[in-house]
Amino acid sequence: MKNRLASMLKEIRGQGNYRSIRYVRPLCAATIIHGGREYLNLCSNSYLSLHLHPAVMEAAMSAVGNYGTGTCSSRSVSGSIDLYEKLEAAVARYKGYKKGLIFPTGYMANIGIVSTIPDKGDVIFSDELNHSSLIDAMRLSYAKKVIYRHRDAGDLERKLKKHGARGKSFVITESIFSMDGDMAPLAEIMELRDRYGFYAIVDDAHGTGIFGKGGSGVEEYWRLKGAADIHMATFGKAMGSFGAFVLSDPVVIEYLVNRARTFMYTTALPPAALAASQEALDIVSGDLSFKEELWRNIDYMRSGLLGAGFDLKESTGPIVPIVVGKDADAVKMQKILMNEGFFLQAIRPPTVPTGTSRLRLTVVRGFSREQMDRAIEAITAAGRKMKLV
Repeated sequence: MKNRLASMLKEIRGQGNYRSIRYVRPLCAATIIHGGREYLNLCSNSYLSLHLHPAVMEAAMSAVGNYGTGTCSSRSVSGSIDLYEKLEAAVARYKGYKKGLIFPTGYMANIGIVSTIPDKGDVIFSDELNHSSLIDAMRLSYAKKVIYRHRDAGDLERKLKKHGARGKSFVITESIFSMDGDMAPLAEIMELRDRYGFYAIVDDAHGTGIFGKGGSGVEEYWRLKGAADIHMATFGKAMGSFGAFVLSDPVVIEYLVNRARTFMYTTALPPAALAASQEALDIVSGDLSFKEELWRNIDYMRSGLLGAGFDLKESTGPIVPIVVGKDADAVKMQKILMNEGFFLQAIRPPTVPTGTSRLRLTVVRGFSREQMDRAIEAITAAGRKMKLV
């Protein structure tokens, strides 16, 4: 077995597609230590820089003092401590839904939803660039799978007409696509739902805390707050903590409690994560300045990169894709920037389609203007070397 795996790893290296783990230590919201050197972190998903917020850290430490370090059980057995009840109710109110259920991760939440709710005779319609967790979830479902073109409501409608279901139909989309940073046409999708009667499942992992007047997410941005049939999002990005949640009608939540294997058969979240998430949610729901500061940085960074000549595609918000093309070229540009003190990753297949390898930059609230100026200058210089600008 080892010889076969070693041969496959050699092939991966030859394709410029090899991945290695980089161990880091945070210094502040924007900088890290890696290999004994300080870097500006250009790939954090802590968009609101709450993972080092004093109140969030204090809440986590207080929970450890009161509850210990872990639950050491599944939620179905003895792991549903009372912190869950408060947080599930609070996040449901924040998002405009009736009921919430917390899972350990977004991956497990998506697996739980899609492998449990759609059944034989049903049809799942999925955007072609949906997250890997949704792709893997569909593989575990007994329902028929139909893929529609990325963000193309017209193609979705054509396929809804063509692939009628004996049972129920489900349309699944991310709200903000994690590798492209572009937004799903939720208004068009919901209009199609009204005409065709399918169930809409929305993954708002990268929209929560950022989009909409009150910051609750992309549904609020489209004035569709609470409109999805099933809504999933996470605490592990803008909220700066860990965990995920599913929101829906109480009957749907009750069914997931009784049948979702990724809920029933895994250890519950530690108290510190739940308390940190509650504090972060209290902060963002009561103070819009965090979101507003982030958007000032987003506008500044995007303006600088666009002015330098980069094609940022149709991205919006804190995720900024710089598509390089070949795997090896993306790695080369990454190394150029790493040498200059900027920490980020080259994103390659299978995470993105072949020929679209890229640097996935992210903007966070914790960046200073001076740090963004240095980043724009370095990225532009690297882009010139790679003949992107």
